[in-house]
Amino acid sequence: MKQSKSVKYIKANTLMSEMEQARIKSTNLNYLNKLTKLDLLVIDDFDLMDLDLDKCRDLFEVLDTRDGRKSTVVISQFPVSTWFDMFADNTYADACLTRITDKHHITCFTFLFFVKV
Repeated sequence: MKQSKSVKYIKANTLMSEMEQARIKSTNLNYLNKLTKLDLLVIDDFDLMDLDLDKCRDLFEVLDTRDGRKSTVVISQFPVSTWFDMFADNTYADACLTRITDKHHITCFTFLFFVKV
């Protein structure tokens, strides 16, 4: 028996831009519902941007609606310990990072690349 799962891969900057556009068009609830229905949401390049208050709220909404219901993978080049500093608001930082890190699997990889010149 074949099981189909819905998956979306998105760069963090693109997710934040799409959330902002949806908020401007007053379609943010519809966009958020689409993200919530996905079996797996993969957010890449996390921690490559600063999150102003609106982006903090948007990210919190995405993570909160999926927390405990659907799977979310967050990918970053930086250790989790540095993520707090990217948030403009400490309350949202705590709320988002709790939903990313508490009771979840965190896997850290360290890679060394050598470039031959």
